[in-house]
Parts: sequence; C-alpha cells; structure tokens
Amino acid sequence: MRKIVNITIFAIAGIAVVLSVMFGVGFNQDTKDKYKNIVDVKTSNPQMIIDLANATIETLPEFISKYQEELAARNADLKNEKKQRDIFFTFVYHLGNVTNQQLFDEFQAGFAKYAKRLFPNANNKDYFVTGFNNVTSYADFPRFYEKLKADYNVVNQNYLIKVADVKSETNLLKQVSDINSVISTVKKQHDLTELQKDTKSYVSIARNFNFTLILSYLLFFLTCALMLSFLLWHTFANLKSNMGLLIGVGALILLVVIGYFTASDELSAVAIKQEAEPGTVKWIGAGLFVAYAMLFGTIAVIVITMIINSIKKAK
Repeated sequence: MRKIVNITIFAIAGIAVVLSVMFGVGFNQDTKDKYKNIVDVKTSNPQMIIDLANATIETLPEFISKYQEELAARNADLKNEKKQRDIFFTFVYHLGNVTNQQLFDEFQAGFAKYAKRLFPNANNKDYFVTGFNNVTSYADFPRFYEKLKADYNVVNQNYLIKVADVKSETNLLKQVSDINSVISTVKKQHDLTELQKDTKSYVSIARNFNFTLILSYLLFFLTCALMLSFLLWHTFANLKSNMGLLIGVGALILLVVIGYFTASDELSAVAIKQEAEPGTVKWIGAGLFVAYAMLFGTIAVIVITMIINSIKKAK
C-alpha cells in the first residue's frame, strides 16, 4: 500500500513539473495575457477564432467590420443589462436593511412610492412588485429576501461573464485592427501569420493543459483515497495506541458540525457586493467558529496544564 501511495505521489509531482515547464518556459507577462485572452475568446466565441484562422490580409477589413458590428450590438445590450442589474442590486440592498417587524411595516407602507421611483425602467417590474406584495408578514420576508438575493447573484454573475467575454473579444479585434493598419503589405502578412500561429498554439496548449489537469485531479483524489485507506488501516490495526488520535479527529468533526449549524447564512451588504453565496458565508462562519474554538481550546489546555503542574509542584 505504501509503495502505491509513493508511486502515485511521484506521478503527480512529475505532472506538476511538466506543467511548470510547459507554462513557464517562453511565457512572460505579455504572452500570458495574450494566452488568456485567446483561450477566453475560444470559449466565448469560437467562430471568431475560426474566422481569424481563415483570414487573409485582403479579408481583414471584412473580419474587422463583422466583429465591430457584433461587439457594438453586444455592448448596447450590456449597457441595458447593467441598468437592470443596478436596479436589482438597489432593491436587494434596501431590503437588506429590513431587519425587524417595525422596519418591514414602514417599508411596506411606503413601497408603492418606492416602486414608482425605482422600477419605471425595470424590464421585470412585476417580478419585484408582485413578489414583495405577496409577502404579507415579516415572518415570510426572510424567505422572499433569500430567494431574491440568490436570483440577483445569478443575474450579476451572468452579467460579469458577458462583460469579460466582450472585453476579451475586443482585445483580439484590436490586435487584428492594428495589423490591418500596417502600411507595408509584407509586414502586414508577417504580423497576421504570427498572430494566427500564436492563436493556434495557445488553443492547442489550453487543450493539452485541460487534459493534463484532469489527469492530475484524478491522480490527486486517488492518492487521497489511498492515503486515507492506509491511515484507517494503520489506525484500526493499532486501535489502543491511536485512541487519542481518533478522539481528536472526532472532536474536530464535531466542531465543524456545530460551527456549520450555528453559523448564519445571512448576506451583509459587503457580502452582496462581493457576490458571495449564502452557502459560502455559512462555511466561512463555520470556519471562523472552528478556528476560534481551537484557539481558545488550546489556550485553555495550556492554562489548565500550568495550573495542574503548579499544584503538583506545591505538593
């Protein structure tokens, strides 16, 4: 068992070295940025990569015109999406201040005027207004608020992904435009060929990297499973001598369970701005609970040990 674990660990280390060589040699900050940009475009708009690979210096103006129009239309859509996202965020942020029955009653009483101010340009006005009006008591409000936050996080994440995609495609289009603006036909052909070679190379590297990464994950989890199996076998084979270890592991698991079920998943204004999920906030709270419990537990053990030792010395 130990030999198998060692072989697997060395295999993972070897793959890590290969990855380091693959992405370390010949990559500076500029080439890293270009690599990431090409890979992002390959994911968001693979047709753009195909069109670039088939482009010639004669067809570059057509390529540029096509994607300028496409990106202009998408930027216009994003501008409207940002407006809708901002309306959504404002509503979620204000509802986050409703923390008791009195504040809920006050917000509910002024909601008609509030909605008239905030939602005149909202595409999904009925979703907000009808949703809140269906909340008849403060007892039902937290459930509505949590669902609203979850929906906002999805909307915001989708918006940020689209912004990143447009940015990557715009960067690639700028590179093509710079090539097209070169006066010398010979240099223009050279620069286009180099860009096409780099694009093909980066896409190939990304494909190989993904395959290698998947293999690394498989080997990593296999190693963890083998190590855990070896640890359990060794522990239970020497149960009496490892009883303290088992108690410690059990106590740690108990702390994690207590921390998770006592932690709050309520999103603060800061958490909403950071696009944190309720589950993430809950696990952070659990982690803090475990950390504090272990810290104060360790201090308590040290103090108690010192007191006991002092008492023994006094006797």
